[in-house]
Amino acid sequence: MLHTVGVFGILSRMYYGESQDGPATTTALAAALNLGFVWACLALFLARVRTTKGISTGELLAISLVSFFLLSIAWSVDPWTTARRGGLYVFFVLGVIGMAARLTDREFTGLMSTVCLLSAVASLALLAFDPRSALALPDLFESLVTPAEVPLALRGIFVAKNVLGQVMAAGVLANMHILRAAASRQARFWSVVRSIVFLVVVLASRSSTSISVTLYLCLMTFFICLYRRGGLTRVLSTSVAVLSGAIALALTLFPDPVLEILGKDATLTGRTELWALVVEKIYERPIAGWGYFAFWGAANSAANAISEELGWANIPTAHNGLLEMLVEVGVIGTTLISVIFLRSVWSAYRCLRTSARELGTSSLLCSGAIVIIGVTEPVLIDFSSAWTILFFVFWLMCEGTMRAVRRQNYLTHRRLGQSQAHDPAAVLARQSSRRNSTGADVQRLKP
Repeated sequence: MLHTVGVFGILSRMYYGESQDGPATTTALAAALNLGFVWACLALFLARVRTTKGISTGELLAISLVSFFLLSIAWSVDPWTTARRGGLYVFFVLGVIGMAARLTDREFTGLMSTVCLLSAVASLALLAFDPRSALALPDLFESLVTPAEVPLALRGIFVAKNVLGQVMAAGVLANMHILRAAASRQARFWSVVRSIVFLVVVLASRSSTSISVTLYLCLMTFFICLYRRGGLTRVLSTSVAVLSGAIALALTLFPDPVLEILGKDATLTGRTELWALVVEKIYERPIAGWGYFAFWGAANSAANAISEELGWANIPTAHNGLLEMLVEVGVIGTTLISVIFLRSVWSAYRCLRTSARELGTSSLLCSGAIVIIGVTEPVLIDFSSAWTILFFVFWLMCEGTMRAVRRQNYLTHRRLGQSQAHDPAAVLARQSSRRNSTGADVQRLKP
């Protein structure tokens, strides 16, 4: 999990300096970390195979998705990057399959909270000892503004401030789960303390998307707790939630006041201009895309043309979840991801009716957060994100819960059927019912 959320990136930054070529660069240290990541994922998956031999529908869908990523090597504009990143995604999926099978939801969220807390503490420590390395410009589009006009933001041990913000927001989701599910006051107290730390750090990152996600998670958790109290508080929480949704819709349709408060322009710091150019490239290869993780490589002349037209250097992503999926894996890959996303929402909704309702609630909150993040950042297409591992583990845990419920219902009905077969009273009742129905049929046939 430390490797997936990007904590070890600080080691490469300290040893090699700032990366100039983005994710296409592979150093010896990065290769060693990836090798350890692969072994950890294999160990988790093999531990799962030893306990459970079969494969579920959800696991099959996840494996099918990463298989398509690897298949895109055949038409990728950068086959080596596609093979490397696609192979790591395969091992990531194997790892989360094992993690979802071996851990409970409380254990997983506790682990995620600890990882995010370590990231926050390490980022604050780096700020204290090396402020120049811990601070960064708030946006990657530095060519649009002069450094003197933009206040510095905290990026900590991560490559960018948006990554730090997303990790802190993921920690808030994990703590909201612990806060709802914890039985002891002590656990709830420390959950609140950790959430406050994450909130402080996400504000220091000045990541507008992460701040919005954190606000969404806190408000939704508050509404859920009020709703579960019943009575008048349920009516009040429903009314406030509807009002909040109406305000959010109005701000979405008329975003200028919010953008002005956040210090953003109507183009979201140039993102809309980038999106228009990316859409043109999507139309060139709409079915299967340009290859998984291949479009923004230095070897792709189409990406270089976009950079030259906008006057930016080293554009790493399309800065939109849907556009990033379409440009990399086309309509086919985007459809597979959409099917998995919708299935996760359905599984989480069904979990709300079982004893695992907190798991279902957190999975739904995670899906909502991914939609918000996807407006300005890529989501689910890259495994090295805290939200990707949260999404997959929550989804597979919900799938496992519903599979266990179906099996339990089947065994219960089977035991009831066997007990009634050996119960003399039940046998006599069935025979009497048959005789009565036969006699009635005879009476109807007499005329």
